[in-house]
Amino acid sequence: MTLLTNQPHGWLFLALLVPAIPIVLWLYRHPPASVSPSLRRLLIALRVAAVVVLALALAEPILSLTRTVTERPVVAVLVDSSRSMAIRDGTAGASRGDEAITLLNEIVLPRLAHDAEIRAFAFSSESVELPIQRSTVERPGAFDGEATDIGGAFQMLAREMTGRNLGAVVLATDGAVNRGQSPYDEGIGLGVPVFTLGLGSSGNGPDIAVREVTTNRISYAGESLPIRVRVSSVGFGEMQTIVELREGNTVLDTRTLTLSATGEETELTFRVVPGSPGVHRYTVSIPVASSELSSANNTRMTATNAVKGRIKVLLLTSRPGWDYAFLGHELEADGNVDVTTLALVEGAEAVSELNLPPTRAALFEYDLIILSTPYDRLQLEDDWLRGFVEDRGGGLMVVGSAISGLTDILPVVASGASAGGPANAPAGGVRETRARLTGEGEISQVMRVAGDRMANVELWRSLPPVWMPSKSQWEPTPDADVLLAGVGALGEDIPLVVSARRGAGGVIVVVADGVWRWKLSGPDDVDLFDRFLANSARWLTARGELKRAVAGTDKDVYSTGEMVRLSAQVYGDDFRLTRDALVTVDVARGEGAAPVRSLSLEPDGDFYRIDLEPLAPGRYLYEAAAEVAGEIVGSARGEFIVEEFSLEDSEVRRRPALLRKLGEESGGGYFTPQTLDGFPDSVPLAWTTRLAAREIELWDSPWLLTAFVGLLGVEWTLRRRKGLP
Repeated sequence: MTLLTNQPHGWLFLALLVPAIPIVLWLYRHPPASVSPSLRRLLIALRVAAVVVLALALAEPILSLTRTVTERPVVAVLVDSSRSMAIRDGTAGASRGDEAITLLNEIVLPRLAHDAEIRAFAFSSESVELPIQRSTVERPGAFDGEATDIGGAFQMLAREMTGRNLGAVVLATDGAVNRGQSPYDEGIGLGVPVFTLGLGSSGNGPDIAVREVTTNRISYAGESLPIRVRVSSVGFGEMQTIVELREGNTVLDTRTLTLSATGEETELTFRVVPGSPGVHRYTVSIPVASSELSSANNTRMTATNAVKGRIKVLLLTSRPGWDYAFLGHELEADGNVDVTTLALVEGAEAVSELNLPPTRAALFEYDLIILSTPYDRLQLEDDWLRGFVEDRGGGLMVVGSAISGLTDILPVVASGASAGGPANAPAGGVRETRARLTGEGEISQVMRVAGDRMANVELWRSLPPVWMPSKSQWEPTPDADVLLAGVGALGEDIPLVVSARRGAGGVIVVVADGVWRWKLSGPDDVDLFDRFLANSARWLTARGELKRAVAGTDKDVYSTGEMVRLSAQVYGDDFRLTRDALVTVDVARGEGAAPVRSLSLEPDGDFYRIDLEPLAPGRYLYEAAAEVAGEIVGSARGEFIVEEFSLEDSEVRRRPALLRKLGEESGGGYFTPQTLDGFPDSVPLAWTTRLAAREIELWDSPWLLTAFVGLLGVEWTLRRRKGLP
């Protein structure tokens, strides 16, 4: 037991009692004759007691009590309650979740309960505590969570068990991990044995899965559009099925597919023609086989925004080369493009031999101008190009590291060795650099060549290097977005693909040579060069004046359980990006419906972003509003779809690798329903002792105030009766 003071100089108030008591005695040194000696002593006692109580109150005394506490160990039980745990491939057709509860209650908990306190939690994307009755854990209400976050469950446990004697963890799951931090790192970080119970079939049970459905985010009404489909199947031999493509309730096309016994993937490409401008949603589905473990992964969706008309493209070069040749080939193969190619042939003396558009009006008939390796010999009227982009709303794309003569309209400016002169030809030698997506590039529709965001990042990272002059360097203008970056000679970031809006139009620059090599690399199912060029053309030819607020999602179609990332940018009066705006967004499930989410986006560099918690399947509309200095400066609208397909449906088999590694390396063990009888009869769990401290604030009590007022009140009453002042 220790007496402390809450005030840093509390003992000073107690020290004042030393002179205070003699002063009280001095005040009563000559009482009137009417005051008897006993009354005098009582008045002195009351006054001294009041002074002591006041000093104690000012010193704020605290009584600290400590005792030694012996704690029983705690065993935490984590039960996966996600959607995949509802699959019925357990013993006698039981669901994985029900089998987990049965095995825990019949085998595991009876062997632990006599040595430890049991705490149980159900988890999917979030965690909730489960009641324990007589060492029996209750079944979760439902196994319907749309994602599995094992790492998050371990983090919750670390918070919940702070100050407790956590002795071991029992984890019952099928091993799915589709959200959150590394389960292995978080589990090992607990510092206690983790016993893992793996549920579900680990074999190649019969299953058909539509892995991915992708198409162009922007398309053209009346023009053919590819719908790319990736399907996997396992356990069916040479059986055949039908793959169906629908828009709404209308069947657009069907294909016959031969299923696999070993999990092989098959790729199909449908072609559709959006009949009208607007958003078109397509569904790919495969009939459910009677023996499938799960039917939820037999259907996927994709969407495209169809705009009106084919685009007219003028492709120019001052020096024919591989980049020019590949660009021309891709454009001519695109049914949505009407391309005119012009090249300055070797030895030509005059630009007129190119038959360039003779007038500004003739140039303005095109929607997109692409300049490949535009050296000084290729000269266009600067005011024509500027007017084409800013006034007419056309698009300009420049491919090549030598871009002299155009820097007043481009989103890059020369710096370093290039400053003060044109970056002509690789006369100083060339160097290679590999590309990587920037943060802006990851959310840009220009750079999206794969449906999955992480797969998209890896595709760009896997590309062969491109070339840049070793003595030239370009840097982006303040209003530009660097979508793809490389590594400079000194390890610095250098811009490779840069975009910017200019008035009513847009400009994209690829500051490198050798981009044709992108056509010859990457997976066979992804033509990165073709998709990048198509995305660029559609972004550059999206007509309309620049809005003060621009918002969008990183995908058009999300799986159930996925977080939806919303991003926005806000422009000031000078149409430069501003970072001091307040951006809010309302998300509603359909036109005219009440918002299901109303949120404020968080500043993130030049962007404002937020990740929406998973939403139920359906079509959602969002409307973002931007406010600067209390004034609404712009708004943006859009839509996205959450499909029935869930993250939990991507893989239906038990995934034992993580569970085995976590169990063995944490000092616990890995078990299955077939091996759970080997769960130890006695888990080494240690009781622990710790000092438990309790502090009693003696000063923070109404009785102290009552005593002070009471003592003074009694003294005053007695003094008044005797006629004392």
